[in-house]
Amino acid sequence: MPKIHITLVGGQPAPVYHGIVATQPDKVIFIYSEESRDVLTTLRKELNILEDKQEPLDPTDPMKILSRAEYLAEKYKNDEIMVNISSGLKSWSHLFGIVFDKIPNAAIIYMDQNNILWNYRTMQSQSGFNFDMHTLFRLYGNPLKNNYKRFSDYTDSDKKVIQKIENIRRFNYKSFNKLTTVLDNKQKDILRSQKDSCFDLPDSSYIRWVKKGSKETNDFVEICLYKNGNSKLIKLESPNAVSLTFNSGWFEYKVALLLSTWDKAKEICLNCHFPSKQNIDKNETDIIVNTGTKILFVECKTQINRITDIDKFRSVVKGYGGTGSKGLFITDAKMSDTAIEKCKENDIIHFSLEDGKQWGLSSEKALKLLLDNELLNINTK
Repeated sequence: MPKIHITLVGGQPAPVYHGIVATQPDKVIFIYSEESRDVLTTLRKELNILEDKQEPLDPTDPMKILSRAEYLAEKYKNDEIMVNISSGLKSWSHLFGIVFDKIPNAAIIYMDQNNILWNYRTMQSQSGFNFDMHTLFRLYGNPLKNNYKRFSDYTDSDKKVIQKIENIRRFNYKSFNKLTTVLDNKQKDILRSQKDSCFDLPDSSYIRWVKKGSKETNDFVEICLYKNGNSKLIKLESPNAVSLTFNSGWFEYKVALLLSTWDKAKEICLNCHFPSKQNIDKNETDIIVNTGTKILFVECKTQINRITDIDKFRSVVKGYGGTGSKGLFITDAKMSDTAIEKCKENDIIHFSLEDGKQWGLSSEKALKLLLDNELLNINTK
C-alpha cells in the first residue's frame, strides 16, 4: 500500500520538512496558500520526492477547504495516508482533521518542537530522526555556509591563551576593556584591516598584535597594563590569539568549552554570520549548538550593559532559527534582577558563571543541569 503524505504548509517549514523525512512517504501533497508559496519553493529545493501538485488553497473559506480535503480523501482512499498538521493554518488543520479522522487507513500526525512525531490515530510518538541544522537554516532562508568558525578549529594553545587573558584582565579590568573591547570606529577599522598594529592609553598601557601570515604560523599578541605604579605584561601565541583577545572572544570560547562537554552538543559553531534580514538589528550569533533535536543560540556577554541586547537576541533566535529554537544568554558577571526578568519575558534561558557558586556546583555542572532541564520545554512565544 503506497504511503501518501499530505502536509499543511505555513510560515514554519521545519516541521513540514522533518515530518516528510521522518515518515519517508512514496508521494507528498503540499497544501499551501499564495502567502506560503515561497516556503513551498524552499521546501522543494531540499526534498527530492514524488509530488502530487496542487493549486493554492483558500486560507479561510470552509467550503473550499472541505472540498479539497474530501477530494484528496477520495483519491487516496485505498492508500496509507498521513496528514501532517504541524504547520499551516488552523482553519486547514481543523477541517482536514475532521475529514481524515473518519478514514481508517489515515492518521493525523504532528511534529513538535523537539523533533518528536506524534500519531493521533495510535496516540503514540516516535523520535530519533535525523536533524540537520544546516538544512534548517536553509529552510528559513538563512544559509550559514562557511560564515562561522568550527569549535574544532581551536587548539590546546588557544585554551592556554584564554587563561592568560583572564589573568591580566583581572589585574586591570578598566584598561583591558579600553584596549580590547570598547573600541571606536577607527580602532575597529585598524583591527579589521591591518595585519599588525598597536593601541595605547595615556597611562602607558598598550596592546600590540601580529596576525598570522599562514596556517603554519600563530597569531601574536602582547599586552602591558599599568595599575597603581605596578605593571603586568603577557605575550600570547596561538592560531586564534588575536580574535580571542579582542571583543571578548576569549569569553565566547570559554563558554564553548563548557558547552563542548555537554552530551547533547553534537556540533558547535562560533562567530556565526547570517545574511541580513529586515527588522533584525544584528545578523551574527556568538555560538550556535546543534543539540540533535533543535538549535541552541548562545549570546555571550561578560556583563549586560544594555537591557535591549536581550530583545535583539530574541529577534535573532526567532528570525534565524524558527519558533522551535532555543536561546541562551550567558554572562560572566552575575545578572541583575532586571536582566533576568527580561530574559524570562523573551523566553530566553539565562545563566551566569557565578550561578554555580551559590549552588555549590562548578559552572560546567550547573550549566549542564540548567540546559538539560530547559532544552525540551516548548516555546510559547
